[in-house]
Amino acid sequence: MVRRSLQKGTLLSNHRVIDGITFSVSDGERVGIIGRNGAGKSTLLRLIAGIYRPDSGTISPVDDVAVLLDAGFGLDTQLSGRANVITRAKLDRLERTEVSRYVSWVHEFSELEDYFDEPVKTYSTGMVARLVFSLSTARSHNVILVDEGIGTADAKFQVKAFAQLNNFYMTSSILVMASHSESVLRSNCTRGLVLEKGRLVFDGDIDAAISAYDNGANLY
Repeated sequence: MVRRSLQKGTLLSNHRVIDGITFSVSDGERVGIIGRNGAGKSTLLRLIAGIYRPDSGTISPVDDVAVLLDAGFGLDTQLSGRANVITRAKLDRLERTEVSRYVSWVHEFSELEDYFDEPVKTYSTGMVARLVFSLSTARSHNVILVDEGIGTADAKFQVKAFAQLNNFYMTSSILVMASHSESVLRSNCTRGLVLEKGRLVFDGDIDAAISAYDNGANLY
């Protein structure tokens, strides 16, 4: 069983973004994080991913995590797209025989063509989004963390991106997703966590969580 818990508070820039939350996620669960802008959804995902550290409390670590957050996350803009992919492959400790296949897949899926060998700092926002998405979904992972802020570039690319995401989700043990879209949450999640001002105010079935969020005045 994979478990994550966050207790007490998290202090960022003299503002308590996450406060008094405790929850666990087990193998096989699909969890949606719901809340208004500023409720702490993205911060919570970054805490789970290990990008942020809580000033108090604990988060149980887990290996093999795929993180789909904001476009540009984890990239060195001075390097080319190819160099970024090779760096990621090394960090993921892929075998040499896997690296070439990994790089080729990202190159083809991202549709960056010759720009793949140009510095990322020269990319448009959409190109960066394509690279990040392709890089993040190039291989299966045990745990997937998704923030709705991640872009998938133009409409044409979105079609195959959504198909890839569905395959990606199916091969993971745990999915944790932050989104405002009720249809996305219902399609991908079975459990919902509702955040309000950094606190967990509801934890339950996704439909019940969405209803609780929609009727938020009754929660406080």
